[in-house]
Amino acid sequence: MRALFRLSAALFAAMLTSGCITALTNIKLRPDGSGTIEQTLSMSAAAAEQFASMAKGLGEMSPDAKKGAAPELFSEQDMKEAAGKFGEGVVFVSSTPIKTADRVGRIATYQFADITRLKIDQKPQTGDVPGASKTAAEDVLFRFARLPSGNPQLTVVFPEAKIEEARKKAADEGGKKTMDPAQLAMVKKLFDGLKVGIDVEVLGTIVKTNSPYVQGSRVTLLEMDFSQLLANDELISQIGEPGSLEEAKQLLKNVKGFKVNLDREVNIEFK
Repeated sequence: MRALFRLSAALFAAMLTSGCITALTNIKLRPDGSGTIEQTLSMSAAAAEQFASMAKGLGEMSPDAKKGAAPELFSEQDMKEAAGKFGEGVVFVSSTPIKTADRVGRIATYQFADITRLKIDQKPQTGDVPGASKTAAEDVLFRFARLPSGNPQLTVVFPEAKIEEARKKAADEGGKKTMDPAQLAMVKKLFDGLKVGIDVEVLGTIVKTNSPYVQGSRVTLLEMDFSQLLANDELISQIGEPGSLEEAKQLLKNVKGFKVNLDREVNIEFK
C-alpha cells in the first residue's frame, strides 16, 4: 500500500486516529493558466517522535528492513510519489524539510501547465488501512477562461453538498445521535492539532471575486482549524453525522477558525 508516509497500515491508522497533522495547500496561478502548488505537511515534534518510535519497532519486524532504522516521516520520496494525486501533468519540483523544536514535516513544490487538469482533495484518504472508514474523494476542480475584457478568470468548483439526502438518512436512522464519552474523547483526540487549508494566489491583481475570504492577491478556499472545536461537545457530536465534508461546512460556517465557501462555485477574475 502506498500510504502518505510510507509506513505500515497499522502505523498509518494510528496517525489518522491521533490527528495533530497540518495540511496546507497553496496554488499560485499565472495569467496563462499555469502555476505551482506548494503543499506543507507537518505535525507536532512530540507526536512525530512517538510515531517514529512505533515505526522503528514495526520496521525491525520486517525481514527486509535495516536494523534499528525508522521510516522517515514526510520523506521527499513520499512527496514525489504524491504528484499524481494532484492531477494529470503535475510534476514534483523540490522539497524542504521542516524541523523545529515544535514541528516536523516537509514543504513540497509542484508545477503544472494547465490548472483545469488539477484536482485537490479536501480531506485525506485512508485507502486500504484496516479498520478505517473508506470515504470518496471530495475533489475541488477548476475551470479557466479568458473574459471579453481580456482578463483571465478562474472558477473553482466544489463537490455538491447533498444536504437533503443527509437529513433524510438521519431521519430514517432515528434522528440526531449523540456520542458517548468514549467516542467524544476519541474524536477530540483526532481534532487536537488537526488543520487543513487550501488557498489560491493569483500572480497579478484580483479584479473581482465572490469569495468573502480575500487578502491581497490570495483567496482562501478552505481553512479548518479543528482544535477550535475542542470545547464544543455538542458541535463535535453533530459533525459526526454529515456524509461529506461539504455537508460539515454547513455546520462549521460560523465557527471561529473556519473559513468555508458555501457557494458551489467561486469565481476569481484577475489581471
